[in-house]
This record gives sequence, structure tokens and C-alpha cells, in this order.
Amino acid sequence: MPKGLLYKDKHQPSNVRVDDLLSKMTIEEKVAQLCSDLPVNFVENGELNNEAKIKFKDGLGRITQYSTLGLISASSIAKTSNDIQRFFVEETRLGIPVMLQGENLCGYPGAGGTLFPSQINLGSTFKPELAKEMAEVISEETMAVGIKQALSPVIDVSRDPRWGRTYETYGEDPYLITQMGINYIKGMQKNKTQGVLATAKHFLGYSETQGGLNMTATRLCDRELYEVFATPFEAAIKEADLGSVMASYSDIDGIPVAANKKIATGLLRDTMGFEGVLVSDGAAILKIFDYHKIGKTYQESGVLACRAGCDTEMPIGNAYRHLPEYIGKGMLSLERLDEAVKRVLKSKFEYGLFDNPYVDEKKISVSMANDKKWELVEQITEESIILLKNDNKLLPIKKGKKIAVIGPHGGSLREPISGYTYPAYVEMMIAANNEESDMEISFQGMSDEAKKDKASNKDEKPKSPFTVAVFNNEEIESLKDMDSIYKGQYKQKTLVEFLSQESIVSYAKGCDVIDDSTDGFAEAIKVAQESEVVVMTLGGNCGWFGTTGGEGKDRSTLELPGVQQKLLEKIAATGKPIVLVLYGPGIFSINWSLEKVDSIIQAWLPGAKGAEAVGKVIYGDANPGGKLPVSIPRSVGHIPSNYNHRTGSGYGSSKGNLVMGTGYVDSPDTPLLPFGFGLSYTSFELYDFALESKEVDTDGTIVATCKVENTGKFDGDEVIQLYYYFKDAWVTRPIKQLGGFKRISLKAGEIKTLKFNLDAAQTGYYNEEMEFVVEPGRLDIMIGTSAESINFKEEILLVGNKVDLTGKRKYTCDVKVI
Repeated sequence: MPKGLLYKDKHQPSNVRVDDLLSKMTIEEKVAQLCSDLPVNFVENGELNNEAKIKFKDGLGRITQYSTLGLISASSIAKTSNDIQRFFVEETRLGIPVMLQGENLCGYPGAGGTLFPSQINLGSTFKPELAKEMAEVISEETMAVGIKQALSPVIDVSRDPRWGRTYETYGEDPYLITQMGINYIKGMQKNKTQGVLATAKHFLGYSETQGGLNMTATRLCDRELYEVFATPFEAAIKEADLGSVMASYSDIDGIPVAANKKIATGLLRDTMGFEGVLVSDGAAILKIFDYHKIGKTYQESGVLACRAGCDTEMPIGNAYRHLPEYIGKGMLSLERLDEAVKRVLKSKFEYGLFDNPYVDEKKISVSMANDKKWELVEQITEESIILLKNDNKLLPIKKGKKIAVIGPHGGSLREPISGYTYPAYVEMMIAANNEESDMEISFQGMSDEAKKDKASNKDEKPKSPFTVAVFNNEEIESLKDMDSIYKGQYKQKTLVEFLSQESIVSYAKGCDVIDDSTDGFAEAIKVAQESEVVVMTLGGNCGWFGTTGGEGKDRSTLELPGVQQKLLEKIAATGKPIVLVLYGPGIFSINWSLEKVDSIIQAWLPGAKGAEAVGKVIYGDANPGGKLPVSIPRSVGHIPSNYNHRTGSGYGSSKGNLVMGTGYVDSPDTPLLPFGFGLSYTSFELYDFALESKEVDTDGTIVATCKVENTGKFDGDEVIQLYYYFKDAWVTRPIKQLGGFKRISLKAGEIKTLKFNLDAAQTGYYNEEMEFVVEPGRLDIMIGTSAESINFKEEILLVGNKVDLTGKRKYTCDVKVI
């Protein structure tokens, strides 16, 4: 180690190394650490071009969407990672490595990675430990190719099913989301040096959309912002040492989050205690200027964001690189710049970039997907499947029967796979390299950024993040054969193929997901008539092209897309028993189906092992145990239908008398299916409910127990859920809130006892003085198997003094099987 360079001494504490390095940096080098760039701008055929050495002579903070370089092979991106780091470490003045970033929502989205089902599937398992195991796999594969920052998880509280990104979330409940988020982040970050920096998004209230549309204004009060939407983030900060947070596109009270000091600094840092890096969403700084129309110039929007507390700009730092000019004008303090740079440098030190900037290219293959990892995928997928209806015990179907599979999903390898995955990225690359579509595709605003970046060169065509320059022609052609990826890398089957292994199966597509053509109806009807039972595979799909969901793919209706409902009704008219399997990134109002169809399975976006999971449930080789992480409304007009609405609002509240009315005049005001709902092939009974004490100190623990018995003939899983409602607040409170849950497996006839330990601090709220407290008063404790299936309800009394929870909140209810 050169004398006097403390920052290169790995034995020094990170804060000492940060301070030492900062003291040696010029203002240009500092600003460079807050900026980003896209690999397409300096990588050609997998190699760093000469322009990069000039452009990044002062260093660079991060490379965004770096995993797009891994579409060909894991070994190729790993080699490029080492080449890039070698430049920054060995050829820049201070040798600061660059942070390579990728999207890790459902796995490392490159060749060789393990593909998991969507996050809404994971939420449906009600098993947070699976989130941790999944993230550990993703972290290993991501780090193996040189990526050290993941732009995940999504811990938005999603209460509007019209929003196309619902599938990226864990559902509508802040407690469920909190538990999934904490575990995902722990699995991703590990011990930091051997892990990947997690970036929780989108801060804050991004999912509470106006009209269900992406990137619209967030209209929430301070109380709800903190109590509901900030809770998963704060829990991740306190319990999982979350390293990074992403500021959302939306504005709160007229100010975009990235430039909103009240949110980005006051709430996130002063109230919630976050010390990590706050990054902008892709092109969020640009959108402050050209979307929200704030600031005289794009560069001015950058200084507004930095001043408010946003540390970095992504995907390209075209505004932040001008920050020195504003420091010179007195519009931004050097202290604020240094604060942001310190956070960026600290993350690079803590996650081992300075001490281990290179990857071992010889060990790539052993770090990627393998049989054991695919077994975990199969487990998560299988445990996410939800049985919504099973009249006449149609399911499970006896093997050997004549089965008709009808619908666009049953014979498709692509439709069960979600967005932000390897296949979705390949689709984006192929489309972006089409001469007619290049730059007409916007992905997180990155194309907009690329246009801005190249605007000064009138002779050069702007590049999208996926342009052909990063790959050669042979590589691009190899990716156009998607079946080789599905069947080769993923060993994927269609549902038709899986069911055909044990039964006589005929398939008719019937219609496309979105298309209005009914040309396939006749064949579908014929196939149905010749069968003993029909499996209808209907719903939506996900991605960036021709889909019903995804980023910027929102819906104005909750009906089945295209002519799928018409197809379903035609097949039902044949009189054959029907199993309806619902796919897609969102939910559907299935009123007609619940009345007319025998059995309904919610599969969401089950991914590469979806055929096995759904097929095993259909045959009874697996007993469905998933639960709805969202409420299903009767129609789009019932939104919002989340179960935890405030007293006096939403369904189930006493609203008035005969004159004033008590709900809708044309339908019930309750959801079609409630949060936490899910059936099984067996039956369960809850009994012997008991409270340890009916008086609990405001700083104490509420202890509740109950027995659960599998009273049916099948082994199966049940999710026991504890809810609470505080009655004596001087502000309106949610009518019930999930406080704890446990998924347990029971053999036929088996009995288990559960013990819930609910810390009173978990029930805290903002009182009328906007103090976050636990106060004495009456509290209802409820235990059941969904938000509406409550088996036991009893009142306890919180006694003692008001407890200030500032810095002392609790987020996790310990549940044990005793």
C-alpha cells in the first residue's frame, strides 16, 4: 500500500477510508461519483471503447442496467466487468472502482441465471423465509458476474390493481410486504462484502396511483405516507440494514420525490434514520424538468434534486455532472456534495469493491443456475398457487382422463414469465435493434436520456440502452431463437406438455391474449366437446410489448383481456366441467367465473416452472396453500377495495340510515374475494384460542395462542393470520391490520399450536398531535384464515402511559409453533 493512502488499507474502518479518499478528490472527481452511464455508450462488442477513457478520466459512480451485457453468456459479461474495473482501478488517478448495477427482481436477468416467479407469486406463499433463500441465489449469481448493486426489491404497498407494476410487489398489506422485504434484503446483502447492495423501491407512495396510471401524482397525507407506505422501508432500514433506496418518479404535494426535501431528507433520513444512498429512478431527474415542468433547465432540476437529498442520478448523469457550476453560483453547498459523495464511497468500501474489484472468471459456471436452485424455484412456484374455488371437488383431476387445454397460456412458454427477466430483456434488445423501432421504445426513460446525451452530435443516431453496438451480429441472431432459452437453459415445459405426461390432452389456443379475433373458437369448442374435463388457461401477460401489464402498461378495466371472456362462456356452454387457471401480472374481476366455473386457480406469473406447479396442483400431486396478497374487487368501480381501510370508509362500515344509504345501489360493497383468502384440498379447524393476559402494558407484549387441526384427508398448508384494531384513538384507524402470520404444514389429522408474540410497539400510530405512539385503550385481537374469515376475536386493554415510539418501533411479530 502506498504510504499515506489510508483509503487503500482494508484494515481501516470504512469511515476512515472514506474521509481519507474524499480529502484527496477534486470537485470533478467528487461529482463523477454521483453520476451514472449506460454500457451502450462505451461498450462495443463486449469491450470498453477508447472514448470511455476520456469520458471517465475522473471516474464514475455506477453503470446502470449493466446486466444487459449478460444476454449472451455469463462468462462474457464477467470478462467485460473485469476489463471495465481494470480501467477505473488502474488507469484513473485515484483508482475508484465503479459500481455495476442490475435489475434483480426475479433473478439475475442474464444468460445462465436462475429464473424465479414474479414477486406477487412470492407474496402469495406467505413464507418470508423463501424470499431470503431466493435472494441468496440471486445475489450469488449477480455478484459472480461483477454486479454489486441490485435495483430491487420493490416494497411498494400496491392497492390499485389497475397499475401495471402490481406483479412487482408483494401485495396490498404493509406487514406482509415488510416481512418479505426484510428477508429479501438480508438474502441479497448477506454480510455486505459477500453480498450485493439492495435498493428498495419506490420511495414513496409510487404505487398509490391516480387513475391506476404509472408515474402519476401521489395524493396521500403525512399520516398515511408514514404509517402505511414508509413502514416497509423503515423496517428494512432498521432490521435489514438496507443500503440503498430509490426515489420514485411521482410527486407528493406538488414536488417530485427526488427534489422533495421533506420526503427525501426530512422523512427518509431525519425520521426513519436512513444512512445509505438515495438514488434516482431512471431519468427521474430529467422528468423533473420535462415531465413535471419544474426548473428552467434540465441541469437546474439536477441541483434541485441534489439539494433536496437525492445522492445520485441515473441512468446517465447529464444534470449532476453540471453540479460544480451551481456550487460556484452558491445554489448548492460543497457540504451537501461531500455528504452525497461520502455515502456513495461508503457503499463501495462496505461491499468490497475497493478490496476485490474483480471477479474470478474461472468460477462463473459453478456460480450460476443448477439443479438445487431450480428445486427452490419449483418450491416457491408450487407454494404460490392459490385455489380460489373448487365446487363439486372437481380438483384434483384423476390422471388418465381426456383433458382439453384451451386458452393462450396453456401452450405458451413465454406468457407465464414476468417482466424484468432475461426473456423480457432479450425481447427489448431485439425490438430496440429494429431500424424502425429504435429509440421509439422508452424503458424507464433511458431512451430519453440517451437522446439527450447524443443531442449535440447531429450526425450520430441516438442509441437506446439495447442497441446493436454492444453485441455482434452472430450474437444477436442467436438470441432470436427464444425457444432455445426456454427449453434449453430453463428446461421449461408448457402446461400442455406437462399434463400430457399423465393424461390424454388436446390443445386449442382459442384466442390470443389481447387480439379480438374469434377465429379459433370453433376448434376450441370441438376440443372441449371431445374431452372429459376442460382446463382453461386465461388472463394477462407481462413485458414491454403487446402485454396487459408491466411498467407503463396499466389497465382501465379488470375484465379478462381481448375476447377471452367470450371464449370462456362458449366453452362453458358445452356443459363440460371447467378448471380456470388465471395467469398474469394483475387480478381480474371474475364475478361470472365464480358463479359459473367449477374450479379456479390463481397462478399469477409462475415463470419457468409454472407448468410443473400448476400441473401438480391439477393432478393433486401438490395441495394448493397459497393465499391472496391482495383483495379482489367485484369491478373496477370498487377500487380501492383493500381490507385495511379506515373506519368510516370503505366496505363494511356503518355509513348511515335508510335515507343516507349504506353502500352501492347496484352491487355489494365488499370485495369479491378478501385478502388472505385461499382454499385447500383438505380442511382445517382453529380452536382453543387464548390470550395470556387481557391487560397488557403499552410497552409490553400481547401473547395469543390457538390450535390448528387438519381435519381432512390430505396433507396441506394453512396460513394463520392475526389482525388487530385499536378502538380508542382520537384519529380514525384501519378497521383491521395484519399483525402476524404463519404458514404451517399439517399432515391429515395433525394438530399444531401457534403462539403469537405481538409487541405493543407494533400497533403504534400517529395520534392527533402527530406523535408516533402507543396509547392506553381497547384493542381487538382477531385470528383467522383471511381478512374476512375471523375465527376468534377478543378485546384486550392496553394499560399504562403513552409510549413515544420514536426510534423504537417494532415491525415483526414472532410466531412460534409450540
